[in-house]
Amino acid sequence: MKHNPVYQRNMLALTTNNPELAAYITSLQKTETVKIVTARSGHPVPAVMKNGRLTPIHSTFDPIKEGERYLAIGPKSGYKVIFGFGAGYHILPFLSFKNISSIIVIEKDAALFTSILGLIDLRKILLDSRVRILLDLSPKKIADFFLEHYFPAVFGDLQTLFLRSRYNMEQTYFEEIIDSIKEVIGRIADDYTVQAHFGKKWFINTLYNLYAAGETSGIIPPVRSVIITGAGPSLENQITQIKQLKKDNYLLATDTSLPVLLANDIMPDIVISIDCQHISYHHFLQGYPENVPLVLDLASPPLLTRLSKKTIFFSSGHPFSLYVSKNWRHFPVIDTSGGNVTHAAISLTEKLEAQRVYLFGVDYSYPEGKAYSRGTYIYPLFRSMELRTKPLESLLFSFIMRNKTIERITNNGVIIYTTRPMSSYRVRLESLINTLNSNVIQAPGMGIPLHTNNTVKRLKRNSNLYSLFSAGSSPSDWLDFIYEYYKKVKKLPTPFAPIDKYFKNLKSEEKNIWITQFPAAAAIRESHGIPDINSLRILEKVRLWTLSRIELILNQAR
Repeated sequence: MKHNPVYQRNMLALTTNNPELAAYITSLQKTETVKIVTARSGHPVPAVMKNGRLTPIHSTFDPIKEGERYLAIGPKSGYKVIFGFGAGYHILPFLSFKNISSIIVIEKDAALFTSILGLIDLRKILLDSRVRILLDLSPKKIADFFLEHYFPAVFGDLQTLFLRSRYNMEQTYFEEIIDSIKEVIGRIADDYTVQAHFGKKWFINTLYNLYAAGETSGIIPPVRSVIITGAGPSLENQITQIKQLKKDNYLLATDTSLPVLLANDIMPDIVISIDCQHISYHHFLQGYPENVPLVLDLASPPLLTRLSKKTIFFSSGHPFSLYVSKNWRHFPVIDTSGGNVTHAAISLTEKLEAQRVYLFGVDYSYPEGKAYSRGTYIYPLFRSMELRTKPLESLLFSFIMRNKTIERITNNGVIIYTTRPMSSYRVRLESLINTLNSNVIQAPGMGIPLHTNNTVKRLKRNSNLYSLFSAGSSPSDWLDFIYEYYKKVKKLPTPFAPIDKYFKNLKSEEKNIWITQFPAAAAIRESHGIPDINSLRILEKVRLWTLSRIELILNQAR
C-alpha cells in the first residue's frame, strides 16, 4: 500500500480533515480482499466475497445514478448520517449542497475501507470538511460523538440514510448502532424542545441576575438528615408526619410546596426554585419568610431575587450559566436534568452530604385526578377563573386531561392518571436515587411509588472534612464581565458555509462563546416556523439578538 499512488493520495486527503482516522488506518496490518468490477456505465465498483459469492457494494449498471437517487430521500439540507461507505457514490451527490451542514459516515469494516482507499480515488469526498467517518467504533463511542458534536439549533434536522449492501453485510452491528443513536438523539431532541421553549429566558434571566449574583454570599453547611417536600396531592395527608420529623431534620421545600407548608404553620429551613418562567412567582404570592434561604438557578426570574435576604445561586446545565461560573464567579452546580424541582432538590441533598432523605408529596402522577396538593398556587389561580358552568373541580380536571399522553391506571384501589412527561420525571428521579450515597425514604402516599435499588445503607464518612454549598469570590465587577462577554460576541468571525468547516476553524474560546448562544438559537429557529432555516441566518440572528440584550443592560447601567 505504501507505494500505491491511489492509496497515498487518498491518505493525504484523509489526513487533511480526519487526521486521527488516518493514523488509525496507517496502524492497520490487515486489508480485505476486494475486487473491482466495472459497471456498464464504466465506473469501478468494489466487490467482496461473501458466502461464496462476489457481492458488489454498488450498482453494476450505473453507480452514479444509483447514488443520485439518495437525493430524493429527504431535504437537501441539515445533518446527514450515512450507514456504510463503500466507494462513496451515494455520498458524492450531497457534496454540492452547502445547506448540508455535516455528513457523518458510519462504517464497520476497517480492513475493507482501507482496501478501497488503495483502489478508487475518493479525494473529493475525503477533502470535504463536512465529511466525518466513524470507523469500527462501539455504539457507546458513536453515541458520545453525537452528544458532543450534534447541535440541532445550528446544524438542522438529522436524517439517516443506508447503503443497503453494506447494511446487509453488517446488519447486527448497524442495528446496534441505530438503537444507540435513537436513544441519544431522543435525549438531544428532548433538550432541543426545552431549549426552543426556554432558551431566550435562560439567557435573559441569567444576564439580569448577575448583579444580585455578584452580591450574594450565602452558605449552606452540610446536613445529616433532610426532609424534601414536593407538591403532590399526598402532601395534604402527610402534614402531621412532617411536623413530627421536622424536630430532628432539615426541611428543604420545593417552591411549589411552600404555600402548603406555610398554611400549616410549618417553616422550612430552605427553599429551592428552578423554573425560569414568571409563573414560578405564583408560589410566593402568599408571602415569603425573608430570613429563610432561597436557592435559585442563575436562570430563575429576577423577581425572585428580592424575596429573601439570603439568596443562594447555583449553576445548572445551561451553557451561559456554565460560562458565567467558569469565567466570572464559580457557583455550585445542581443537576436539573430531571426537568422538575424535586429532582433538583435531591441533587442538592447530595451536595449537602445528607445521609438520609425523606420524601413527602412526591407522587409523579395525578391520584384521584388531582394535580397538586390543596394550598398550592393552582387553587387560587383557578378560583379566579371559575364560573357557574366551569367550577373549580372541572378546571382542575381539565388541567390534567389537556395532556395528549394521559393514561389511567389503578394502584391499591386508587384511580391514578399519569402522562408520558410524568413517567419520564419519575424514571429520571429513580435513576438519580440509585446513584446516591444516602438512604432515600419515600413516605407512603396516593401516587405511584418510586421503584429503586436504594436498599438501606450503613453510611460512614470517610473524612472529617466538609464541603460548604456556596459561591466563590468574583474577580471582577458583574458589569465588567458582561462587557467583556459582549466584546467577544461582537468579535466572533463571520459565519460561512459549510458551517461545519466554520466551527472547525474557530478558536476554543470562540466556540465556547457560540455554545452559550445555542439555546437561544433553538428558540429563534422555532419562532420562525422553518425547521430547516439556513444555519448562517440562525447564527447571525442569534448573535444580533444576544448583542441587543446586552446593550439594554449596559445602557440601563449608565
